[in-house]
Amino acid sequence: MKADTVDLRRIFGRDVRYTVPLFQRPYVWDRDDNWAALWEDIRRTVERAEEAAQVGEPVAPHFLGAVVFDEAPHMSSDLETRQVIDGQQRLTTLQLFLFAARLSATARDHEKSVRLLSKFLENDADLFDRGRHPDHLYKVWPTNADREEFRSVMLGKGGSGRLTLAVDYFQQEIDKWLAEAPEPHERLGTLVQTMREHLRLVIIDLEEHDDAQVVFETLNSRGTPLEHADLVKNLLFRDAEHAGADIDRLYRTYWAPFDQAEWRTEQTTGRITRSRLDVFLTYWLTMRTQREFTSSALFKEFERWLRSAYVPTEDVFAELARYAEIYERLDQYPSHGLEGRFLYRMKVMQMSTPMPLLLFLYGLGDEVLSPERRNRAIRAIDSYLVRRAILNLSNRDYNHVFRDLVAAAAREPERADEVIVRTLTGMHGQHRNWPSDAEFRTALEQDPLYARLYRHRVRILLEALEDELRTDHTEQLTMPIGEQLGSKLTIEHVMPQSWRDNWPPLEDDPNEGADRDELVHTLGNLTLVTARLNPTLGNMAWDGKRQWLSQHSLLRLTHGTLLNPPPGSAITAWADSWDEDRIRDRGAYLASVVLGIWPSADGLPAAVPVAEAGRTPA
Repeated sequence: MKADTVDLRRIFGRDVRYTVPLFQRPYVWDRDDNWAALWEDIRRTVERAEEAAQVGEPVAPHFLGAVVFDEAPHMSSDLETRQVIDGQQRLTTLQLFLFAARLSATARDHEKSVRLLSKFLENDADLFDRGRHPDHLYKVWPTNADREEFRSVMLGKGGSGRLTLAVDYFQQEIDKWLAEAPEPHERLGTLVQTMREHLRLVIIDLEEHDDAQVVFETLNSRGTPLEHADLVKNLLFRDAEHAGADIDRLYRTYWAPFDQAEWRTEQTTGRITRSRLDVFLTYWLTMRTQREFTSSALFKEFERWLRSAYVPTEDVFAELARYAEIYERLDQYPSHGLEGRFLYRMKVMQMSTPMPLLLFLYGLGDEVLSPERRNRAIRAIDSYLVRRAILNLSNRDYNHVFRDLVAAAAREPERADEVIVRTLTGMHGQHRNWPSDAEFRTALEQDPLYARLYRHRVRILLEALEDELRTDHTEQLTMPIGEQLGSKLTIEHVMPQSWRDNWPPLEDDPNEGADRDELVHTLGNLTLVTARLNPTLGNMAWDGKRQWLSQHSLLRLTHGTLLNPPPGSAITAWADSWDEDRIRDRGAYLASVVLGIWPSADGLPAAVPVAEAGRTPA
């Protein structure tokens, strides 16, 4: 490669097109991290030029960074064309700044500045067919995702995106700065001269044998590191380009949605914050390779897989697009129903490790794995996760567990539910086993869950009970969850934690209530109430608390098992008091219900035989 330091006259002062390949990321620079710093660099350089002019000294140039160009074919014009391998954010921003400066010059009727700035923004119209290629007018032509807005901005129509915001920001700053000068026109002329002569870039031109992919992977734009998705995108499109594929069609058909803001938003998994697209690619690649890798190794693992799998590039694009739709649907399931509730619980418990398995299951399609079998598999996974969460067992081996489940299900996809149940049942050891009914029941009935578990785990337990206790004859009120739950319902101890204030021990209790400190935290003593009702109830005695709950609660969890005896209870005059016997009785009943919600393998519905489902085994 050849490197040279040049001013902007060498870059923008000639008729040339710098095209950003469609496989590069969209424009991502912003005010706080990038625009303000660039404007500060330019402003200081102009002000130094003003001071130097007063004393007759030369102006020290200011370096703005580096850009990397590669050769590109000239397309239907006499314009030299260069492909921007790195530095597109910087080049695009400089064009936006020059355009904003021209707006300021136009507003002040400074014709010379308008003419000079126009030469930095637009090519000679005689060098290309403007009817067929109107966009050849622009010196810089951004990647596909930004072209419509860039064209609108350069035509003076603006828009609602990041490019428009950049122009607005720069024009406001330039106008404010010019207004501070005794001679705004003179300062504007110095600004234009500085842009032409005193701002430098390091230009790196790749030569015939230079690997543009390697260069792209190792360089970052200023202040905004490349994401793994950007590297994956670049790799795939370069492979497609080398194979002679129609990359514009591939982009429109498969990749364009990934360049939208919704895929670039940041989200946290564990303690790592990454773009939603990087997270999705990690899940997909884990499913595809059945290998474990760190988030920092995503691109290298993808490249390793791509080079070893020998999958045609277009097939990779198509598969990513298909699984992205599946991933989006998983985010959109309604909160009621088996799938929606399971996905909600995964989110609340911050369990992302099952996602590769879910992508695999939904990617099979109904023609391979029936909805009944898929739901059976989901119930097994849900039971596995919740049972272990309620027993407070470690999740540190879940990466291996779900990787093994994907591998096992891939061997018999049409019987994936049976394979998943069989594999989970065969796991042993505290870090992997599926707790038995006896273990689960003991924890539900005896453990002080509220004191030992994260609040969200207790909450999903109570929510699930409320849903399960509703019948076809019950008013169909959907249980509030998530953010709704935080604002509307809270966990309530029926016998309060500070029970000594208004809850004397039973007369025949030789221990004088010594076991209550743990008993009050067990499932049998917990329910849900509104955030407003909770502080009202406080440490109130049973008679008052019962009246308030009776008047204001609509939950079956409260009316069907607390204010009234749960089914099968032998305790008479149930509502007269609330004591240890009632807590244990209610806890035993609720535990039985919970075992039905999250059953063991034996409690799951039987698998639907493949032949009965109308399919032929693979």
